[in-house]
Amino acid sequence: MTSNSWSQVQNIPLNFTLNQELNIHENNNSESFHSSIKPYCRQFVDDKSFDFTFKDTSKHYYDLTVFLYKRSLLEIEKNDVKISGDILLDLALGQSDESGRSGNKRIYYNTRGFRIAGDLGSNVSFETRFYETQLFYPRYLDSIATSRGIAFGQGRTKPFKIGGLDVGSSSGYVSIKAHETVNVQFGHDKLFIGNGYRSLFLSDNSSNYPMLRVMFQSKNKKWMFQNVNAWMQSLKRLPVTSSAEALFKRKGASFRYLSFKPTSKLEIGLFEGVIYKSYDDSIGMTPLNYSFYVPIIGFSTAINGLQNANNSLIGLNASYKFSKFNIFGQLAIDDLDKIGYQIGGNWYEPFGWKKNWFHAEFNSASQYMYSHNSDNILQNYSHNNQELAHPIGGSFHELLAIYHFEKNKWFVDAEIAFSKRIRYNGSTRGENVLLANDPIIALVYIEDPISTTYWKLEVGHNFNLKTRMQAFIGIYNRNLTNKNYKIASQSEFYYTIGLRMNLNNFYYDI
Repeated sequence: MTSNSWSQVQNIPLNFTLNQELNIHENNNSESFHSSIKPYCRQFVDDKSFDFTFKDTSKHYYDLTVFLYKRSLLEIEKNDVKISGDILLDLALGQSDESGRSGNKRIYYNTRGFRIAGDLGSNVSFETRFYETQLFYPRYLDSIATSRGIAFGQGRTKPFKIGGLDVGSSSGYVSIKAHETVNVQFGHDKLFIGNGYRSLFLSDNSSNYPMLRVMFQSKNKKWMFQNVNAWMQSLKRLPVTSSAEALFKRKGASFRYLSFKPTSKLEIGLFEGVIYKSYDDSIGMTPLNYSFYVPIIGFSTAINGLQNANNSLIGLNASYKFSKFNIFGQLAIDDLDKIGYQIGGNWYEPFGWKKNWFHAEFNSASQYMYSHNSDNILQNYSHNNQELAHPIGGSFHELLAIYHFEKNKWFVDAEIAFSKRIRYNGSTRGENVLLANDPIIALVYIEDPISTTYWKLEVGHNFNLKTRMQAFIGIYNRNLTNKNYKIASQSEFYYTIGLRMNLNNFYYDI
């Protein structure tokens, strides 16, 4: 099968390394690729770039090696119907130098799942995934996960044995090529806007949510507009009802993004994200503001303002490519006094090494960025107690660098990330988007300067490009220093070894 007849309008998985590979080829060859709208839809991706990322041209002579490196577990093709199926695993064992809630130092990830994807003719594609996971996080991650009742990027948890977590997650969508220039998708998934490893607009840090996504690309391919209507929730339940378990309090969201490429090298984008009020403690469920249904970027902010019952975030994204280099940036405005910005760059194929790249970026967000007041606390910029933008939240400066080396299917991933955060009176108010941004009445404000350093080094072997199957071993270190309260400082070193289908991003570098 060639890429021209397979997966015509499916989405390309939201994985940073995978997307970087695609960007390497697009950076060299495409004049019309809008790189900031992710996940990329196959309808708007050049065939050669797709093959560069997913086509394995190596020769294999045994059924086992063909399965390991080139094909899906299940492949069915009859007339214009094509279906593939894969088992998805993320299995890892390791140990930390810090004991967790279980009293031991083990690190453990046990994820089993499956993916079914297919095409129904040339204009309709679909994909569904399901994961079941039991895990024991490193201590620094476990402290956050248990306080919020979540697994990072996956959803709400329940206890597993002593000190472990159990979580199930699912995603799926149907993608329809309504016209050569229009794609319509509906399903349960997540998105990313930007050219960086982080996004200050919308990232895939949270768990999946129901959505309707419409993309339009102009005939000259210089313009692309994406309109998303999504339905989200907090993890606060409605008042007790006759049902065994009350529903969670809901909220609506719209994400609108307009991208313009005046030249093949420059890309400029305007963003508007709005979290809409859908529940009021005094009257219960309320209808969404009518601007939720109006697919015009900036309309909701213009009539409702930035900080109201409906919480708006607006921003500017830009990138410029030249030769093997790409520079990018973002400016995000949550209110006139709450601003975030990003600046960074990529060096693709350094020294002529194929599928290698270096990435660096700086991110900053004001105190109380993405949060809201106590009267409208549900409209903070989160879903299922997880940040929708940067995983730290607000009140930080961050510098990170990532290098990916790959040759003959062997790879090395190295990352280092530094952050500085400002907290007051021992509270994470200002940083934690789930906490209200009401003024604090206090006689004395005691500033807690917090710094973190995170680094990782992973070495492994790539198998199947379709599932991104990898065998790997990794070492990781994370330090948090509280200059005022040394007892609150943390230090943790751990390692893991495992097998995974690397189709998702999990942000453990916080």
